[in-house]
Parts: sequence; C-alpha cells; structure tokens
Amino acid sequence: MENKSLRTKILTGLITGGMLISSVSTTFASTNTTLTVHKKEHSNVECRQMEIKKQQGLDSDLKKLITNKTLTQDQANKVKSAITKGQALKKADFKKIRTMTEVQRKTYMNSKRINHVNPLKSLVDNGTISQSQANKVIITCHENHHGSHHHNHNKANRPMPNEKIK
Repeated sequence: MENKSLRTKILTGLITGGMLISSVSTTFASTNTTLTVHKKEHSNVECRQMEIKKQQGLDSDLKKLITNKTLTQDQANKVKSAITKGQALKKADFKKIRTMTEVQRKTYMNSKRINHVNPLKSLVDNGTISQSQANKVIITCHENHHGSHHHNHNKANRPMPNEKIK
C-alpha cells in the first residue's frame, strides 16, 4: 500500500513538473525578437584599433623608405596623404554598398575594380615620386599587409620593380 502511495506521489510530481516546465518554456519562447550574431562583423572598437594599427604600420613603412633614401620626408607625407585618401574612399564605398542588393553590390564592385586607379598614380603622374619609388612603396606596404583588410598573399598582384602602376 505504501508502495502505491509513493508511486502516485512520484507520478503526480512528474506530471506537475512537466506541465510547469512546459508553460515556462512557452512563456520565454513567445518573444518576437531574435538575436542574430555575425561573427565576421567587427565592433567599432575593433575597427578603430585595426585602423590605428594600419596607420602605425604605414608610418613605419614610410619611415623605412625615408631611412633607406627611397623617399624624402615631403614625398612620404604626400604618399601617406594619397594612401589615406584612398582608404577613406574605400571605406565610403563599403558603407554605400551596405544598402544594396547582392546583384547591385556585385555590379558596383566590378565597375569599381575595372576602373580602380592606384592612389599613387597621381603622384607619379604629377612628378612627386617616380615610378620606381611608387613600386617600392607598394611592395613595402603589401609585404606588411597595410594596404587592405583582406590580406592578399598572391605575389602575382604585386608590381615588378620596373612595372608601371595602373
């Protein structure tokens, strides 16, 4: 008899507990908002830190080019200005494409890629630096990956010492 009473109490407890857990989980599951986590997106702090590191790396690369007499300080300042301006344009492009559909984004980026002009080209064209100096800047910056977020390890994209930049 005692066994039957114990079984009844256990069974009643399990049923009651199951109903309680079911109603609680239904209550918490009824929210309309979902939490989405994008692992590829960086926080603002991380982005700012990456920008600071990139600028410090560029400064370091330009100092090396000044030290080995590839560039003068004035030329290095103008190179830094041109590269910084190019990076700002690239950042603006990425903000612009956020609101585009995938098809629009691909079309836009393909047209940008086709019409891309290296920021150093204007410095070569106006005689601020020579083609050889521009190539050395590109090689130095690419070796240390300060040119972009996406590190391109493909040596085929780097200019040869006497190659003209586009």
